[in-house]
Amino acid sequence: MAACGGIADLTLDAAQESPDFEIVAIQDVSPEALRNVGDRHGIARRHLVFAELLTDDIDFVVINSPNHCHLPQVVAAAAAGKHCLVQKPMAPTYPDARAMVEAAREHGVRLGVTMFELGKPIHHEVKAMVAGGFLGDPVMVQATAAHDLYLETPPPEGNWRRDAAQVGGGAFIQLAVHQINLACWVLDSRVASITVTGTRGRTVFEDETTLATLRLDSDVLGHFAASYATDLWGVTFLGTRGRIHVSGEHVVLKGKEPYAGEILRYEEPGRELAIPVASLTPAIEAREAGVEIHGAFARWIRGQGEFPSPGERGLEDMAVVEAAYRSLSENRTVEIVKP
Repeated sequence: MAACGGIADLTLDAAQESPDFEIVAIQDVSPEALRNVGDRHGIARRHLVFAELLTDDIDFVVINSPNHCHLPQVVAAAAAGKHCLVQKPMAPTYPDARAMVEAAREHGVRLGVTMFELGKPIHHEVKAMVAGGFLGDPVMVQATAAHDLYLETPPPEGNWRRDAAQVGGGAFIQLAVHQINLACWVLDSRVASITVTGTRGRTVFEDETTLATLRLDSDVLGHFAASYATDLWGVTFLGTRGRIHVSGEHVVLKGKEPYAGEILRYEEPGRELAIPVASLTPAIEAREAGVEIHGAFARWIRGQGEFPSPGERGLEDMAVVEAAYRSLSENRTVEIVKP
């Protein structure tokens, strides 16, 4: 695993629970980070140099490093014959992401993008509900991805998160991309066009708060908000016969037909049902190993099933990101051509 900050603990926690993979070595440029993470998770093999990870006993590399490090690390790992699972977003720019896909193809390795929303059982249930017709004809998606972690405690001067060139932007590329990717996966659609507006002034980020209106190729409209200045996480799918809302605390259902799934039950058509997520914990936990994103990647490279976020799909997300920032700077709707 490359990089021991940020979401590294999520990767390591997943490895401890997964029957499909284990973390045998970690790398970071910080000796202190290596020591802290290695000691906490009992990992003896620690490296300061990325290339030292690429030994014969490694099947794939989880790349959790800052966005601008992804391209050189994927190129090096692919050349060494290692599959790569890269933390979202793939890269700061679309050309970098495309170069990563091309490097994986050239060396015959698989490239995936860590989209945590696609590794949640509740979202797999939502996808099954939509496919089964609970919504009827999907019409709209509304989503907000926002956190205020940096509102009172901004990243210090010199931190890569404050450098738009290293990140690729701000709230949109870091937050909105999660739910746009999720919506496209649930609806089996692609983004056809995007219009974005934004504001700033409450945090250190230039790309602080954005509102994006999307048209999907399935003729569904989407409204996606992202912000570093407030705190909310939720997504709503609306159709001609029902609606599904998922947040960190509740799932809210209303439809014209009953539904009985592995996690959710809806027995009184026509009535709104709010289900506390905490009440679903046993059913969710029983299904986590089957969909957790790192384990799914490990099975995919062994030829066991499909992976929901391969590099090619990540490249499509980056095309959306590129179009979003063009829309923001040029104040117009931007059409998106599939890569």
